Amino acid sequence: MHEIRVTLPLECISEATRLARESGIDRVTVSDTLVNDVARCQFSVETSTPNARAFVERFMNSERLSQCDHTLTSREIRSIIGSPAPSVVTLTRPMSEPLPDIVQDLWQLNHLTPSYIGRATAGAVLLADGLIHDSAISIVAAALVLPFLSQILAVSFGLWASEYRLALHGLRALVVSTVFALAGGAAVAWMEGGPLLFNGFRNLMGNFLISAIIGTAAGLSITDDAGRRYLIGVAAAVQFAVFPVWFGAAMVLGLPGDVIIRERLFGFLVNLAAISGAAMLAYAGVHFRRARRSYRGGL
Repeated sequence: MHEIRVTLPLECISEATRLARESGIDRVTVSDTLVNDVARCQFSVETSTPNARAFVERFMNSERLSQCDHTLTSREIRSIIGSPAPSVVTLTRPMSEPLPDIVQDLWQLNHLTPSYIGRATAGAVLLADGLIHDSAISIVAAALVLPFLSQILAVSFGLWASEYRLALHGLRALVVSTVFALAGGAAVAWMEGGPLLFNGFRNLMGNFLISAIIGTAAGLSITDDAGRRYLIGVAAAVQFAVFPVWFGAAMVLGLPGDVIIRERLFGFLVNLAAISGAAMLAYAGVHFRRARRSYRGGL
């Protein structure tokens, strides 16, 4: 369920109300407010996620409203209670998230903050320790903190939705995560020494299948309220990060033959392509239509 709140001039309220009705929203709330000492109206609807998405898309594509001075915010809410009681079955349907929610969520998750750098470093160190000692505990612990899934999704979703700034934003974070994974593997190998005991790499087809499954699940999870992205992120983190961490450690402990190096490199590229490609196909599979006018507000 979502609340969509729009601040806009009084003369635009009737058009916003009409679009809400067309989106299946029966109840709207309008109140007077001031924005920088200028009189405005605050238009608010509280409704199911599918209706919220339909309203936001109609609002974004409205020629008349696009010319109004407005601010739109979207927030997830836990419950809506009223009289007469709304249909809980209809109201709680989670499909599918409004486009601005997905775009700005991915923007937020890919800022290179101190917390992000700390998680990338800690995850790389834990994963490197797990690969050197073949320790399942360290590998699982690393998966909980490694930031990789949101970065791949930002790139794939940005390309699919023609939000190229988002794609570049995610690509920058992905490159930084990969560099820290390489550095973490090298640092742990230099401090702990070898040998590098982990040898659980799959062949190219196995990597492709696992990554395609992860990408599909990730693509589906980002489109609704019911997704459990943090669990999918655990699977994606190790599937992707194990290659740069392994390369970092191997550069210190000794690289194997050219055949194995090529296999690892191709595996890394296959995972990246499979996760991002499957995620994009998942968006299309749930008819997550691209808005005619790309949403760029607040980015």
